[in-house]
Amino acid sequence: MTVSTNALNAPDIHRLEANHQKLLGLGFQLEQAMEEIGTDPKYADLLRLSGSIVSLLKDAHDLEEQVLFPGFDHRAGSCFSLMMIEHLKAEHRYDRLAADELRLTLTALSEHRCTLPFDTIARMLFSFLECLRRHVSTEKLLMEVLLAAEAEDREIFA
Repeated sequence: MTVSTNALNAPDIHRLEANHQKLLGLGFQLEQAMEEIGTDPKYADLLRLSGSIVSLLKDAHDLEEQVLFPGFDHRAGSCFSLMMIEHLKAEHRYDRLAADELRLTLTALSEHRCTLPFDTIARMLFSFLECLRRHVSTEKLLMEVLLAAEAEDREIFA
């Protein structure tokens, strides 16, 4: 069996999975904070959570782009893999912009200076979280496919 320098190792896998869990956990906490908004006039949880969105997303995306994507590209070895990676990187850029907009909106809401209707903010949050969950699911599947290919020492699309 050939050992690839692009192979995922146990610490990388653990860090990728931990980042995904943190992102999903933050999403759940944000949903809970939005649901309890009527009982928390100071929006303390919302403000605290909104401050975590951008940095946590950046950490997760940076690790995926440094560890997961090169391994996938190496094992796939096709133009399809490059197109998929570029698509995921574009989603990363979109996610970071959306996360920053969400952070700004939730901060303004917590400071009572947001003019958007609450329903609009809730839809904004839930749409962002739906995209985030779909993206994490895609990358988890990508990681599983890559790990299976590495375990069998084969290309992904062989």
